[in-house]
Amino acid sequence: MPKIQVLQLTEVTADILKRLGEKEENAIEAAKAMVAADMRGIDTHGTRLLVLIYQRLKEKMLQIPTEIEAINDESATSIINSNNGLGQVAAIHGMRISIKKAKQFGAGMVLIRNTNNVGVLGYYTTFAAQQGVAGIMMSNAAPSMAPWGSSEPFIGTNPISIAFPSRDFKPICIDMSCSIVSRGKIRAAARRGEKIPYGWALNKHGEKTTDPEEALEGTIIPLGDYKGSGLSIIIDIITGIISGSSYGNKTETFHKLMGPTGIGVCCMSFDIKKFMDIDTFYSLLEGYVTSIKNLEKKEGISEILLPGEIEWNNEVKSIEEGISLPQEIVSDLNKILEEVGSKTRL
Repeated sequence: MPKIQVLQLTEVTADILKRLGEKEENAIEAAKAMVAADMRGIDTHGTRLLVLIYQRLKEKMLQIPTEIEAINDESATSIINSNNGLGQVAAIHGMRISIKKAKQFGAGMVLIRNTNNVGVLGYYTTFAAQQGVAGIMMSNAAPSMAPWGSSEPFIGTNPISIAFPSRDFKPICIDMSCSIVSRGKIRAAARRGEKIPYGWALNKHGEKTTDPEEALEGTIIPLGDYKGSGLSIIIDIITGIISGSSYGNKTETFHKLMGPTGIGVCCMSFDIKKFMDIDTFYSLLEGYVTSIKNLEKKEGISEILLPGEIEWNNEVKSIEEGISLPQEIVSDLNKILEEVGSKTRL
């Protein structure tokens, strides 16, 4: 698997987006978000998305440059419209607004209307945590799960992420979908021609399957059965209905050329200093983490890992050694570079 330096991949990604018509500032923001996903080992949400962005632009299903419009702005709340632009640009913009409001009012909440795939939610909540506040983010997605008791896809895997700051700049961050597995992992298995574990998904007849193609035509099993289904519905109400975006089976997938996705996003932050002394919080958190790390380990486990720790370690390794990027992504990016008139190659 080729190793690409972080700066090189970031510059190439930003260059592609600029050549496709995005403003330089927006292109850099989107590039950072995509490359961060690759750095964390989540290449399903990283620069691979450039292929889809390129395809959707050619079919006029995506609008760039991304023009963000303020719909309503109150003391601690805001609604912005992404106008079918890049999800990464809208997401970091929304999170920055929520952070600013949190530092002023204690908490801030921003709803994003009419955007697209934002990539890894943990990137944005970690960004908030590194600004010294707790970050929360949710997004809806195209229907791929059936509400509990149904066999028909209606709700998305609807991810949620929460991150807390720490004294050593290493946030505790959970980033998860409401399904037992993200749809990206099923797509990845389909690309590689591999089977998926039994119990991940159902085919269109409602039967468990190990065939990723059948799974993509059927439904993904919710995390914790009715619990994941319920959480997905709640996220859809917040990010879809309340934001003024699409919701339920009205959303479209970013991965097929079926029209604008209409995705909705919620960015929230709250300032811990408004609730307790921040140094006290950091000390309590450090003690809490140490207690978890020192718990008796199950057989075969060398270290108890906290939420987001695997991804953080991958990111550090990518900075030191370069990003391990599948050859197919490198080839796709080089093809786009050629088609947009760049002489640069990875």
